Amino acid sequence: SQQSSGPSEGYSYPVCTTCGRRHQGECRRAAGTCFKCGQAGHLKKDCRKNTTTSTSGQADKNPGASGRVFAITEGQAANTS
Repeated sequence: SQQSSGPSEGYSYPVCTTCGRRHQGECRRAAGTCFKCGQAGHLKKDCRKNTTTSTSGQADKNPGASGRVFAITEGQAANTS
């Protein structure tokens, strides 16, 4: 993977010294507010807005990584061409 040290397309904001991310305005981590709704008193993972159905957010549709595991025996592996 390649990383550039300067600002690239979509990243014109300076790096925040509090959270290490690029954003505009006040840092929500420093203010102690939710990254999703902006209200104080809870974190994004506990946000009540996470329970609403959304058709626009990819994160709402796929909350975690998933995968498949396939297992074959040594004999099955030897029989493949």
